[in-house]
Amino acid sequence: MRAKTEKSENRRALPKFFLMMLGSLLAGGVLGFAVGLSRFFDTGEIAGRLNGALQAATPWGIPVTTVLTMGACFLLYRSAAGKFAAWDGGDESDATETAEILLSWTLLLSAVQLLINFFFMTAIGTCQPAEAGVLGMIGVFVLSCGLVIFTQQKVVDLERKINPEKHGSVYDTKFQKKWLDSCDESERRQIGEASRRAYMLTTRVCLGLWLALTVLGMVFELGMLPVTVLLLVWGTLQVSYTLACIRLSKKGGAVL
Repeated sequence: MRAKTEKSENRRALPKFFLMMLGSLLAGGVLGFAVGLSRFFDTGEIAGRLNGALQAATPWGIPVTTVLTMGACFLLYRSAAGKFAAWDGGDESDATETAEILLSWTLLLSAVQLLINFFFMTAIGTCQPAEAGVLGMIGVFVLSCGLVIFTQQKVVDLERKINPEKHGSVYDTKFQKKWLDSCDESERRQIGEASRRAYMLTTRVCLGLWLALTVLGMVFELGMLPVTVLLLVWGTLQVSYTLACIRLSKKGGAVL
């Protein structure tokens, strides 16, 4: 009976698989045609213009985005703090749930700002000439990162007030472990589901980036370094996830 079920599932999945392969072949043909057309354009000029635009945006990238994201974080945090202040201390209510959602959005914006900082920090080193102004941009980078960390700590502090059983400090190198240890079973299931979805999405994004870099490498002189770094990150994700599943399955059942 089990073998029949497996064969039935395979037969249902095969048409979708063949359609996906056909779509991939068609997409590959379109991309190949586009690469052929690109030979008629001056890719060096296009790359030069993109580099010039990035060089012009780099000095303003961190300060402008920091003002926008940190301003939004401040408003979200104040709103969450107001919701918590209005809570009468009884059972969990819509006020505390709304406050936690607002805090989650605050953490998301702060994390995005940190990625933006890293991007423009790399641009400072590659696109900007070695001059005194670079030191100022590095100072802005450090200041912005400090604001991000401070914001995240304020969020954690308020979250601990809402849920006194929570433990951990952003300034602690073992914060993630301590925070997870203080979560209940329901919260751990939510973290596990969120991690699974993040893993699946990251896998698809890595596949898409590999395809994009492969095609762009036919048009621009990218070299092998971008693809190598991408595959290193992708491989680390796959190996670490599988090893974690193996370790967890030894403790208490299959995880995959």
